[in-house]
Amino acid sequence: LRRNPHKRLQNMKGKLMSTLAILAITFALMVNATLVEVHPKYHCAFANKECSGHDWASTVRASPQSTHTVFIAVSLKENAAATCDSLIYQSASNSTAAHLTLEQINKIFRSNENMNAVTSFLERRGLDYVIMGDFIKVTAEVSLLESVFDAQFYHFVSKSTGKHITRTKSYVIPKEINGKIDFVSNTVIFPPAKSHIIAVPSFQNGMIVPSSINSIYGIKSNKVASSKATQSLFEALGQQFSPDDLTSFQKQYNLPQQKVAKVVGNNDPTQCTWNPNNCAEANLDVQYMLATAQGAPTWFWNIDTSSQDPFYDWVVALSTTANPPLVHSISYGSIATEDPKNDMLRFNTEICKMGLRGLTVFVSSGDDGVANFEARGNPSACGFNPSFPATSPYVVAVGATQGPESGKPEIACSSTTGGVITTGGGFSIYFDRPSYQETVVSNYLKNGPKVPPTSQFNSKGRAYPDVALVGYNYQVYIGGQAYGLSGTSASSPTFAAMISLINGARLASGKKSLGFINPHLYNIAATVKGVFRDVTVGENNCCAAQSNPTCCQYGFTAAVGWDPLTGLGSVNFVPLAQALSKV
Repeated sequence: LRRNPHKRLQNMKGKLMSTLAILAITFALMVNATLVEVHPKYHCAFANKECSGHDWASTVRASPQSTHTVFIAVSLKENAAATCDSLIYQSASNSTAAHLTLEQINKIFRSNENMNAVTSFLERRGLDYVIMGDFIKVTAEVSLLESVFDAQFYHFVSKSTGKHITRTKSYVIPKEINGKIDFVSNTVIFPPAKSHIIAVPSFQNGMIVPSSINSIYGIKSNKVASSKATQSLFEALGQQFSPDDLTSFQKQYNLPQQKVAKVVGNNDPTQCTWNPNNCAEANLDVQYMLATAQGAPTWFWNIDTSSQDPFYDWVVALSTTANPPLVHSISYGSIATEDPKNDMLRFNTEICKMGLRGLTVFVSSGDDGVANFEARGNPSACGFNPSFPATSPYVVAVGATQGPESGKPEIACSSTTGGVITTGGGFSIYFDRPSYQETVVSNYLKNGPKVPPTSQFNSKGRAYPDVALVGYNYQVYIGGQAYGLSGTSASSPTFAAMISLINGARLASGKKSLGFINPHLYNIAATVKGVFRDVTVGENNCCAAQSNPTCCQYGFTAAVGWDPLTGLGSVNFVPLAQALSKV
């Protein structure tokens, strides 16, 4: 018998076509739908098991008839992130070009094609929606959301706070809108359940009061030169502020009586009377921002306790606000290693867009060194766990120092030196190191003392913090009593208020607001003497604690020049204001 080469070739072709067909189907599945899953750390909560590192516990499967709200982040135009990055550096280098309006921002970045595709899809699936800038808010019955996004929602409760959220272990971006949206929020991210700042009874030795800030950093006048120099405080996790405490604080320290100009969201001052920790963060922020930048119209932007994702609720609201405050301070952070990359990338682009509008965002660098808050009392959580959004290259990340409050040299704040908290700092796992800090960070990695093995962290990532300010033992009125509070969450609003003072002088002289100032800060540090105070003592391998802190094997050590504890250092205000008046 003779083999038929033609038939054998046909068989080979058939097998090849079958293989290609399988590959094509597999590739089509990959292209047509995207699976998004919860961080493995939270798998235990879905399995009704005890979890370490958080206290979220599953209660019951969400009822099909119950309602849930999700936000859909509609994809921006192609290469939007790169476009924004290019434009923001151009804006920072052009002192005469006006900042962009919200309308101009939308024209540059919004994809009407993507928006139309997503809304058409939602209408076909019977989902009601509200367009909020480049985001879509959808509130629907759980059964419908589960059908559309191939999800299974459960209710969760925080044992420590009683806060309730609804989450799914995974969801699928349907093929019809895959590539048209970046993510769906209120699905797989678990927010921090509570604020980590703790109010302790006031002690008189070595305390910070408003006049301390002026004397330490050389502020000659706290009066803003223009009422256009607006500022705002981001608050969440149930924090409230008390107008009565603000009045008592202002009277105690002979400050002008000034009220918060606008409250966005809810505020319940009665919370301050029965548990000071419910108002510790918010009262601190309000009292010292208003004390440092007197006369600046100040917003209290409070994300409701029912919020499933406070950062995104805030950024969505800002994306639809035509004339928001020029300066924003955020004293909160999540652990970047637990946040989906797409969520952080999009949030980063939204912050960049804010910079193009002339807004400046300040974020506290964290109070638990390199390991972050989950390592408090839990050495197994040690490691390099950067904070977000402090690692965004478009925010000013602010660390904390101590010493000047007691008449001593300024050092990095640490729980091992009596500072209660340890200034956070390190390197982003996702964002590349921006050009403005390339020289100083490279120098630290090459010449810094006791630099940990670079295999332990992303040495090529965006490094933080950028600057630092005293953050130990701020005297704050809560429920009519004085308490001592410490944290980078004190440093951030205070430094932000300093920039409001500088904005006021610029606006009064006909100049534009500072907006994205990071390149200017690093350039000033390199070219103008006497602006930054180098902080060269300290380590950040330990977590916050009043005693017996958790200390990890690795952390960063302060050095001459920039370092991942206090950044460029603290400031001399007058030279800083003079330098920034010229940009």
